[in-house]
Amino acid sequence: MLIADIGGTNSRIGILKDQKFFNIKVYKTKEHQNLYSIIQSYFSEGFLEKLPEKIYLAVAGPVFEDKARLTNLGWEISVNDLKKKFNFKEVFLVNDLYGLALGSSFLSNKDLKTLKKGKTKKKFPRVFLAPGTGLGISVLIDEGIVLPSENGHTPFCPLKKEEYAFLEYLGTLNEEKCWEKALSGKAVSLWYQFYFNQTLSPEEIFNLAKKGEEKALKIVETMLELLGRKTSELALTFLPEGGIYLTGGLIAGLKEFLAKNNFLDKFLTGYFNNPKMDFLLERFPIKLITHPYPVLLGALAILRNR
Repeated sequence: MLIADIGGTNSRIGILKDQKFFNIKVYKTKEHQNLYSIIQSYFSEGFLEKLPEKIYLAVAGPVFEDKARLTNLGWEISVNDLKKKFNFKEVFLVNDLYGLALGSSFLSNKDLKTLKKGKTKKKFPRVFLAPGTGLGISVLIDEGIVLPSENGHTPFCPLKKEEYAFLEYLGTLNEEKCWEKALSGKAVSLWYQFYFNQTLSPEEIFNLAKKGEEKALKIVETMLELLGRKTSELALTFLPEGGIYLTGGLIAGLKEFLAKNNFLDKFLTGYFNNPKMDFLLERFPIKLITHPYPVLLGALAILRNR
């Protein structure tokens, strides 16, 4: 089976054979005009002796009636078009956070790092929060039962004076005033522009922060507190006794900081921002996913379920 995770920044394509991944290739999504170009590029690199008849395709956008729209790219994808163009007999088209939740049972302890221990041993429900180019969220209600969402596009709720000002700043840029623009890879650059009137990429900002640069560290602290607050919001919404799982490009950038107590405290301050509910928020474990391709694990789940 061909397997693919098509994100707003990076797309990962490979082969699934005997429950193992082979020849995973990463492409810069925006260097291609559409999904078909990415798939064709992979085929042209000669990783396959023959073209596969099946594809598992996880995309960063909502999926309805065998069609998907990639929210931050404007690309439209349909199962019928994929079958016609590449002669696939079966196409498993899913939202990327749906695939992440579905495949989470294949994560082992070595694929997870605990940020906060919980007080429950239940397995479900589980919440998945993946800030990357966008802000993906899904819920695993029970084994094989996933609730995908576009919750990242809900309005951002400011709690501080400077956050109200940030919302107004988003308005001047004609940006959506939603959580995704406050907590994502793009948000890292937007907050830096807002505070310091300078445009830098998220990678540049994280590199400066690792060197101890004060302005960049302020952005890291802002992201960690907002990440904690969003995690708390989801915890109170879904009561995820199976845990809250974090992944995505932004989490990869913050991972080094989350390993240090003073930065982890920023995250936990955001998480425990409602003292009245501390007794409940304490119940839920919070874990960092360290597996390199967690969304692709959904393909294993689909094959197992069949």
